[in-house]
Amino acid sequence: MPYKKGSAKGAAEQEEKKSGEIMDNDFIPLDDLVYAPLYALAQSNHRLRAQIIDAIKSMGSSKQNGQEETIHLNNINIAYDQIRSEGEGGYSVDNLQVQVPLLSIVPVSNLNVEKAEIDFSTEIKAVENEETGVTSINARICAPSQRDSDFLPKVSYKLQIASIPATEGILRLTDALSANQVAKKLDTRPIAVSGDIGSDEQKSVLIESKKLKAKIGRLKQLHQKISDMMAEQERLHQLSKDAFEEDTYEFDRDKYLMAQSNIVNRIMEYQEEIMNMEIRYGLEKDYA
Repeated sequence: MPYKKGSAKGAAEQEEKKSGEIMDNDFIPLDDLVYAPLYALAQSNHRLRAQIIDAIKSMGSSKQNGQEETIHLNNINIAYDQIRSEGEGGYSVDNLQVQVPLLSIVPVSNLNVEKAEIDFSTEIKAVENEETGVTSINARICAPSQRDSDFLPKVSYKLQIASIPATEGILRLTDALSANQVAKKLDTRPIAVSGDIGSDEQKSVLIESKKLKAKIGRLKQLHQKISDMMAEQERLHQLSKDAFEEDTYEFDRDKYLMAQSNIVNRIMEYQEEIMNMEIRYGLEKDYA
């Protein structure tokens, strides 16, 4: 093919024009160039904060209450043994269980961009707006040093990531969760004179005795409530009688006295049952 000087020159001009367009398109307003990495850091912190919320949500189940979302935290059940003094009755071992919210024991990573070192070089040029006549400064990132074979711009970010202390809200929430733990008793076994865990029979005696003692305690409370009510009724009766002699409410005192008598009899029966059970077990097993 014959060589055409004009065509070669045209190709060179097109290549130069294309190269110039690329070089010009690389330039952006200097303000945007400087702001871009700062915006990127702000977005990074925003995403890290969102991850904290997601971490808390992952430790529970979400329930919708109207337009509000409520996170019900998941719990882990922990059981442990605790020795308790029975006074003159020796010692017993209580098997207790407590529900612990995962949020109170699992640390929530609180990452944040604490310090950022951004190092880059730019090329700048003045660009005049043909319509307004205003001159602005545009810039583009370039490598600190250029190699003949590499004309691509380079930029390096130096980010120092550190874990910051938990926020006050997280600390108060975990304190509240830790302070409201209530242990549930799963089992109780007596300790024998030898120091060993008591037998199933001794455990049965202990459980039955505690049930009866609990009933006695509730009956004593009921007896006291009746006594307090009767005393209050008598006081009100006297006040009413002083004010209205002919129209005074009469309460059935004998009914409540009979109720108290039944309560006392029931208490005596339970106390006797407890004593007979302990005597029988003590004589046969000698609390061994």
